[in-house]
Amino acid sequence: MSTLSWVAWVSLVMTVALSATNPLYLAVILLSVVLVASLAPRTERSVAGVRALFTFGVGMLAISLGIAVINGNYGDHILFTVPGPALPDWLGGLSLGGPVAAEGLAAAAIRGLAILCVLLAFGVFNGVVSPHRVLRTAPAALFHAGLVVTIGLTLLPSSIDDIRRIREMRALRGEPSGLRSLPGLVVPAVIGGLERSMRLAEAMEARGYSAEGAGARWPRLVGAFSAPLLLAAAWCWFYYTDLRLLAFALAAAGCAALAAWMAGAARTRHTTSLSRERLSRPEAALSLGSLVLAVGVAGLSVSGWLHLSYNPFAGLGWPEFSPAGAAVALACAWPTLLLFRSTRQPASEPAAAMAQPVAASPQPGAFPAAGDAP
Repeated sequence: MSTLSWVAWVSLVMTVALSATNPLYLAVILLSVVLVASLAPRTERSVAGVRALFTFGVGMLAISLGIAVINGNYGDHILFTVPGPALPDWLGGLSLGGPVAAEGLAAAAIRGLAILCVLLAFGVFNGVVSPHRVLRTAPAALFHAGLVVTIGLTLLPSSIDDIRRIREMRALRGEPSGLRSLPGLVVPAVIGGLERSMRLAEAMEARGYSAEGAGARWPRLVGAFSAPLLLAAAWCWFYYTDLRLLAFALAAAGCAALAAWMAGAARTRHTTSLSRERLSRPEAALSLGSLVLAVGVAGLSVSGWLHLSYNPFAGLGWPEFSPAGAAVALACAWPTLLLFRSTRQPASEPAAAMAQPVAASPQPGAFPAAGDAP
């Protein structure tokens, strides 16, 4: 799969996972991401990255549940009560302890499950796509943003390599391992990853990756007007139901301003690519459909036409599971069609010929081995 296809898949997973609050749909999304991870090209570094982000996501889920227990919450199904001090009102309603309801724990679990889906999808993306491929496929208008993303993507693999190297050195020295040694393992690895990312940024800047000027003034002015237009559209849509048509017009104007800025900024930067990734027709169709579905899910969820939500505070009933919502959640597994096809393709004739063992011919003057025909 190409880099654009992986970007489209990650965008779809992030949009659907952050738009859905139904635990059944989030479970389908998580299973889809796990299926894609099992079929994606694997290396030792990619497996370690997926494992690290999965562990971090499970930790975030546990932290979300812990915060819900410590702060306390309210609902009809009280499980237990955590004793805590009474805090003054000027702290904004902050509480420590109190009754813990099943509704609050369910809401915290749903938030943690959505974060786990996003982190796991990002781990798969970071394992199969190198940062340099992301930089080559970035649009000319978003070159600096792609440069920042490229530098940020190098942090996780470098930190994993540093953790492995530090763990081996500590084992050779005979130092004990466990939770007590975790700060001495993680802190040097994170510092080393940050230093490596900074060196990469300095090297790319020294080679002229950000040496061009700001470009024409009118595209920047038009792009600056897109932010207030989109904010005004969101304000009118959520707070004034009678101005929905005006909100739609403002949103269209904001998107047009962004498109004009990108077109104007693209003319000021000329990039040269020695090789381009091939994008087949099925892959292009699936990637385009993924982006369209992501935009549609975001728009339909905001407008209330697509119900992917679940409110545990409304009686803590069984979540709804409709065919439309299940299809949207299952669409996050579309890379499996291409990955399964690539794994099932037979090897080409030259590759198969190279893979066959070649009998070693005897050297001139060498004696034949026992059992060889004369």
